Amino acid sequence: MSYNKRSHRPVVPACGLYEEERSVSVESGNGSAPSFPLEVFPTAIRHIIESLHKYENFHPDFSAASFLTVFASAMGNTWSVRFMTGWVSRPIIYMVLVGSPSCGKTPPLQQAVAPLLKLDGKYDSVYCKEMEAYRRWERMSAKQREKHSLPEDMKMPQRKCHVVVDSTVEAMIAAMRDNPRGVLIYKDEIDSLLSNFNRYNGSDESYFLSLFSGTPFKYSRKSNNEHIFLSNPYCSIIGSTQPGRLAEQFGGKRLMNGFSSRFLKVYPEINKMPSWNDATMPSEILEEWERIIRKVAGINHPTGQEGKAASIELMFSRGAKMRVIQWKDEVNNKAYSETESDAVRALCGKLETYLIRFCLVIQVMHGICGESGMDEIEPRTAELAIRLTEYFRNMESRITPEIDTGVLDNRFTELLGSLRDSFTTSEAVRESLKLGISESSVKRFLRDGGRGFIRKESHGRYRKI
Repeated sequence: MSYNKRSHRPVVPACGLYEEERSVSVESGNGSAPSFPLEVFPTAIRHIIESLHKYENFHPDFSAASFLTVFASAMGNTWSVRFMTGWVSRPIIYMVLVGSPSCGKTPPLQQAVAPLLKLDGKYDSVYCKEMEAYRRWERMSAKQREKHSLPEDMKMPQRKCHVVVDSTVEAMIAAMRDNPRGVLIYKDEIDSLLSNFNRYNGSDESYFLSLFSGTPFKYSRKSNNEHIFLSNPYCSIIGSTQPGRLAEQFGGKRLMNGFSSRFLKVYPEINKMPSWNDATMPSEILEEWERIIRKVAGINHPTGQEGKAASIELMFSRGAKMRVIQWKDEVNNKAYSETESDAVRALCGKLETYLIRFCLVIQVMHGICGESGMDEIEPRTAELAIRLTEYFRNMESRITPEIDTGVLDNRFTELLGSLRDSFTTSEAVRESLKLGISESSVKRFLRDGGRGFIRKESHGRYRKI
C-alpha cells in the first residue's frame, strides 16, 4: 500500500518525550499526520501488526488502534486500576477508524476482532443446546418433570458473548446484563450506530455518554415493565467512518457536550488504495493473536465479598504516579489554560481519563505477553501511555478541520448574524463556541476574509461587508 511518507523526527518536546524509530517502513509526505507509537505494544503484538503491514498491506495505525481496542474489550471488567481513592477505571475505549472509501479500514478491524467472534460462535452453540433443553422443560407438566428428574424451576439460559452488533440500546443493555464481564460494540460503519440515536426516544445518546464512565445506572424497558440495574457496566465501541461524515457524526452539539471527545479517532494519511501482495503470511502470526486474546479472555473475575464478582485491581507505583502527575501539570493543564474552546477543554478532560485506562491496558498487555508483571502500573508503562495519549491529542487536531468543514458551512451565516457590524476576534470566538464551531476554525474563517463577507479593519477587529 502506498501511503504519504511521515517524517521520524522527534515528537513534541512539550510532553517531554521523543518517539523511538519505528521498524515499519511507511512511505511519507508532509508529515502532518502523527504516527501511532507502536512501542506501546509488547514485542509479540507489535510483530503481528508489522507482519500484517508487510504481507497484507494493512496500515499500521488502523491495525494498532483495532488491536488495542479489542485487547481492552477482552480484558473487560476483569481488571481495573485505582489512581486515587475515589478514581477507579476500567479499560473502556470508544474508537473510530477514519478514512476515505476503500482505503483499507475494514480488514485490520476484522482481523483484530476475529478471535472474539470465534469465541462467540462456540458460546452460541452451547446457548442453542441450553435453550433447546429449556424449551423441552417448559412444555412439560409438573409430573413429566418429576418423571425425568428435572427441577421444578429452571432459569432461562443467558446468551454469553463478547461482541454485540445490534445497534439498539435495548439489545446492548441486555447483553451487558447477561455478560457482566462486558461487551464490545463492533460496527464496520459507525454511522449505523450513531444514526439510531434518538430515533425512537430522546435518551440513546445520553446512555453512551454515561456508559463511557462505567458508573452504575438503571435502565427501564416499558415494553415489558423490566428494570435492569448494571452495577459495573462495561461497553467499548469500535467502528469506522469517512472524513465527509465526521461533521454530521461528531460536530455541532456532539462537539460541545463531550460526546465527540469520548471517541478516539485514527485518521492516517492515505492517498492510494491498498496494493495486493503475492507473499503469503505465515499462519502462526494470526494464531498468536488468537492465543493472546484467548488467554486474556480466559482469566476470570476474582470473587469479592458476598460471593460477588470483583476485579483484579492494580495500583500505581510511586514513580508511575509521579510521571502521570507531571504530564498533567506540564502538558494537559497548559493545553487547557491556553484555549478558550470548550471542545478543546472537553478533550483535555477525556485525555486524562484515557491516560489512566491506557496505563492499565498496556500493563496487562505486557504482562499477558510475559514482558512484565501485572501487580502494579510501572513507570515505563506510564511513559508509554503518555506517548499514546499525545498521539490521540495530535490526531484530534487533524480531525477537527474535517469536522468543522461541514459545521462551518452550515453555520457561518448564523455566526455573522449574531455579531455586530464591527466586531473583534474574541467576540467572534465567543459566539462561535455557542454554535459548536471551534476556535481554530473561526480564526481561520476570519483570516481568510470570511468568504468575502467581512474585511479586516485593524488588528483583531473586523467589519461585515
